[in-house]
Amino acid sequence: MRGSLRSPDRALQPQHRCTLARWAAAIVLGLAGLAALSGASHPQSIEPPAGTDDNIDRSKSVVRPAPVTTPPVTQRVALYEEDPTDSWGKRFAGTVVWRTETVSSGLGQQPDIAVIADVEIPERRMSMTWTLRRNLDPILPASHTVEFWFKLPVDFPDGGIANLPGVLMKQAEQSRGTRLAGLAVKVTTGFFLVGLSNVESERQRNLQLLKERSWFDVPLVYTNQRRAIIAVEKGAPGERAFNEAFAAWGE
Repeated sequence: MRGSLRSPDRALQPQHRCTLARWAAAIVLGLAGLAALSGASHPQSIEPPAGTDDNIDRSKSVVRPAPVTTPPVTQRVALYEEDPTDSWGKRFAGTVVWRTETVSSGLGQQPDIAVIADVEIPERRMSMTWTLRRNLDPILPASHTVEFWFKLPVDFPDGGIANLPGVLMKQAEQSRGTRLAGLAVKVTTGFFLVGLSNVESERQRNLQLLKERSWFDVPLVYTNQRRAIIAVEKGAPGERAFNEAFAAWGE
């Protein structure tokens, strides 16, 4: 990975870029609407019926132990950044937690299983949520979509993320990645969407890479034009999440 902070191969022709951007913007609006509805309908308080609480014998109440929760198993993440003072660049360690979740696109589609990765890079105070889902919208020219939500501190030294060219798959952290065929768009600040190609030959190749490769590369361009790559390990939890989702999708 050292010295390999280069842009991925060129994207597909952008004839569907506006459609993809509108579709992604609808997701943002739908999620905002759901959040507003949830906040508006949240009950403020529930008062018990009058006269029913004063004479209850609470000494016989059953105290149940709190459930034991197992901490999630984390996998490795590495953020590589260009550094004008060091030709080798800089590396920051991070972690990722893989899971599956039934989600809704907010576009009138039925809920469907999705693969989700929660990435944390503490030294840079950067977090990223990566979501892979099957595309069920016939209007969108994509087989699957990959969403990227970033959270950065307000004083992030490189300003922010200006571009996310695509997604690459590779066998190991230091390996060179192979680009997934698709089209990437920036929807809003901190939110990017990649639509994977629905051309059958490219779709099959994408599925093979997603299933067989053990690491992801997420190339970034900061607002100051410095480049970076987030390398994310699948590990056993990631493999289980992908296997569960692909089995549910019949792929």
